[in-house]
Parts: sequence; structure tokens; C-alpha cells
Amino acid sequence: MQEIKVFTYDYLVELQRNIEIQEEYSAYLSDSFEYKENYPKGKTGVFISQDFTFKMPDANSSYDLENSILLYENIIGLNPTIASDSRLWTYLTHVRFWDYMKKRWPIDNLEDPKGRIMDRYHLKYLKLESLTRNGIARLWWYVHLTVDENRKDKYELTKILLSRAEIAVGLLERALGSNRNIRIAILEFLLKNDTIRKSENQTRTLYRQMNLLGGVKNLPFLKPSEIQEYLVKIKNSILN
Repeated sequence: MQEIKVFTYDYLVELQRNIEIQEEYSAYLSDSFEYKENYPKGKTGVFISQDFTFKMPDANSSYDLENSILLYENIIGLNPTIASDSRLWTYLTHVRFWDYMKKRWPIDNLEDPKGRIMDRYHLKYLKLESLTRNGIARLWWYVHLTVDENRKDKYELTKILLSRAEIAVGLLERALGSNRNIRIAILEFLLKNDTIRKSENQTRTLYRQMNLLGGVKNLPFLKPSEIQEYLVKIKNSILN
């Protein structure tokens, strides 16, 4: 096992300044990222096998589901606190998993790559929306937010979340996704309702209606069964 390093906060600021102010993107076109070994003292306590590799994206699939589970099962010592540390994920996107990042989030053909670089290679804001945009953090958080050891298939809801990109983006980039009861209730509902899950428009309507409901109901304080009742009402309005 290899202990994962992290960059210093000062070095993160330097890297981000190069993108946001200097607009220097050439380093992100290179076969390897030329980085400074600016590491804080002490150990991270986070480990991964030296031989660990992701399944590389190709023309047929991004393999986000497979890679999410692979990372979650092969990284040791990670918890939500450490997994919210921008130093960790920036090191992993720029060093340990550079080849994967170049394949999954290339900038070669982008006229203005600043947005993609800041979203996918960096982690500027420590909130769920940013954590599920960073190219490597997102993979770990997808599983952490949905894994359930009490299910026959503990990744059942992870598979629903990643069955379509719009499901993950629509749920985790809204306030709805930050509450576990709401998040799990929606995913369980989509598990049982293929018609809505497979329809981008119907899924979007479901999220929108839940957001509107949140304006009049304190959703985080509802019981899971109560949330399910509201979801069924929304389903009836969508399908009728």
C-alpha cells in the first residue's frame, strides 16, 4: 500500500492563480503534470495500492460506476472529513491519476478550458456540488452518499444514482441531495419507478416539484415514509 500525499494550501492557491488569473493552461495539455513537491509535514493516513488503476473511459462508456466502486473499495483511511480536503483531491487529479483525468476530462478541444479545469482538476469550494464535480472526489462521494451495508447489493442505490448522468447531477447539485433521508428516498423511488428514472424530462420534473415542496415543507424533518408519500403524489401528477 502507498500512502497518499497532499499538497500544501499555499501551493493550491498558486495552482489556482495560474488558471484563474494567469490563464495558463498549457500544463494541462502535457503527458504528465510538472508539479512542485510542496507537501505539509506529517502523514495523511490515507492509503491506496501502488498497482491500483481505473478502468479507462472509451467511446462506449465513461465507466463512472465501475470506477466509483473501485476507488471506494481500494482507498483506505478515508472519511468524510478527510474527503472534504481540497489538498488531497488536487494531488490525486494532478499526480496520482493524471492519465485517467486526461482521458476522462480532456481540455484539448475546448476553446476556453478554464471552467473544466477549475471544476474537474481543482476543488475551490468545500460543498457537495464541488465535491461531486472534482474528477476524482466525485467517484468516492458517489458511493459514500449511497452505499448501504444492509442491502443485499450494498451498491444498489449507487447504481441508480449513476444510471444516467442527469440523475446524479440533478440530485447532488441541489440542496435535496445534501440530506440523507431525502437523497435515499428519491433514489429508492427511482429504483421502483423505471419510467420516471429513464426519462430525463420526468426526472427533472420530479426534482423541481420536490424543490417546490421544500419551500412549504421542512423536508429534512420528515420521516422517510412521509417523503415517499409526497413522491408518489408527484408521480401521479407527472404521469396523469
